[in-house]
Amino acid sequence: MSGWRRCDRCRKVRTTDDFDGEATTCTVCLTAPVPSTPRKRTTTVTRSQTSPRPPATPAEPAVRRPLLGSVGSGDLEVRERRARRAASEALAQSHPEEFALLMRDARAAEGLRPLGNGSTPSPDGAPPADAPPPSDGD
Repeated sequence: MSGWRRCDRCRKVRTTDDFDGEATTCTVCLTAPVPSTPRKRTTTVTRSQTSPRPPATPAEPAVRRPLLGSVGSGDLEVRERRARRAASEALAQSHPEEFALLMRDARAAEGLRPLGNGSTPSPDGAPPADAPPPSDGD
C-alpha cells in the first residue's frame, strides 16, 4: 500500500500515519475545532443613499418677438427704408394736405395713376373715414 492519502474534508495529501486505519478523514481534521462562521467585518466607510433625481425636463423655449422695429436688426438698407416709411406715415398724419400733394406728384413721376379721391391713404391701406363710398355707376 502507498504511504500517502488524500483527506476527504481538507483535501490535503497526508501520510497514512495521519489517518486512523481506513478512515477517509485525517486526524488533524477530526481533532481540529469546528470553525465558526466568519464574522462580517464592519467597514469604516459609510455610504449615504440619496434619492434618485427626477429626469430633467427641457425648459420651454422663450417666446420670440419679431425683430421688426428692434434697433440694429437687418441690413442697413432695410433699416433706412423702415425709418423713411415711419417718417412718411408721421408726416401724413401731421400734414395731410401737403402729403397728399407730394404723394400725387410722386405717383405721377412714377407713371402711376393718381389716387381716386385725391386724399391721403391711411397707413394701413384702408380708405379714409370721411371719404364717400365708391359709386356703382347708376
